[in-house]
Amino acid sequence: MKRIFHTIFVSVVILLLSSCGRPIPIEDLTIALILGVDIDEENNLVISESSPVFSEDAPKNIATYEVKAKTIRESRELFNVRATGDVTAAKIQVFLIGKRVLEQDNWFSMLDTVYRNPTFSINTRVIVVDGPVADVIFYEPDNKPPLPLHLKGLIDKYTMRTTDVIITFQELHRQMYEKGLTAFIPELIKDNDLRLNGLTLLDGDGKYVDSLSINESLLLLVLKGEQKHELTLTFPVTSVEEDGGIFNLNEISIAFSNINTKVKSSYKDDKFSFDFNIKMRGSIAERLFVTGSMKEDELKKMLEKELKSQFEDLINKIQENKIDPTGLGLYARAYHYEQFKKVEDNWGEALAEANINVSVEVEIKSPGAVK
Repeated sequence: MKRIFHTIFVSVVILLLSSCGRPIPIEDLTIALILGVDIDEENNLVISESSPVFSEDAPKNIATYEVKAKTIRESRELFNVRATGDVTAAKIQVFLIGKRVLEQDNWFSMLDTVYRNPTFSINTRVIVVDGPVADVIFYEPDNKPPLPLHLKGLIDKYTMRTTDVIITFQELHRQMYEKGLTAFIPELIKDNDLRLNGLTLLDGDGKYVDSLSINESLLLLVLKGEQKHELTLTFPVTSVEEDGGIFNLNEISIAFSNINTKVKSSYKDDKFSFDFNIKMRGSIAERLFVTGSMKEDELKKMLEKELKSQFEDLINKIQENKIDPTGLGLYARAYHYEQFKKVEDNWGEALAEANINVSVEVEIKSPGAVK
């Protein structure tokens, strides 16, 4: 009985307190939807934010501010003296971080306020900008939705098509502190327009080491077993004449709809070994050369050889950089715990010395609607 009374009392108090907050009109708020962090030529920390304007009289529906501050928290006060309403970070959709920031030591500690402040959204998308963040956050495309919606839609759309991945503050925190893998973040570039540029790779200390192209990012997702949707890859068939002028008549595109990746690990002679067994089933989505130029068995072997070569090139790149975006350290810890504990603080170097093998099996289940 006492326990029931206590539960009812606590529930009533929570309900009463939930309505005690002072209502704030939305016109009195500056709701930041994008937060950007960069370093200028003089190594000053430059922080910017973009927020919607709720006024029919305003000439623009987006307001963007940029300040120099020592910390993200300090920048909020500097934004407050410029913005119409109180700045709130609870609805930030996209966090832009310049590549120059990631090249510095201890940059991750700058995000302390993000994880300490419960009003910060930990589901915010994190994107690396290859170039000045200002070029992105002050960009006003005429034929696109407002920038916050455009950026969020861009990253979400590409995730649905599995050409990129969503890294939130929450996921980034996990990757930075997980010893069995190294972090990676989607990369954005601004030239004539905004476009995703692949993945930024970080080392065990969280510093920038390299980037992956869109195609390499796709292959990484296959190695990680995270390719859940259809994946289309285009290959040149070297045995077919490409003499078609400006048209590449030796190209073929395969839409892989069923991909199964299995990893086996072992430890022998003070060295880890990993075997990727990748089975890919798909259909011919495009073939620019005439039927009969290559038999089905030859095509299958050619695709397996080409894919194996591309996977091995990616693995070589990972091992040369002494990083592990594939998460092989998770297998090492799960199946060879004692050996992994000895090298967990330098897992990237241990993986660089590991034997990593890839076998690819391709099955063409359909030639498409026409032969």
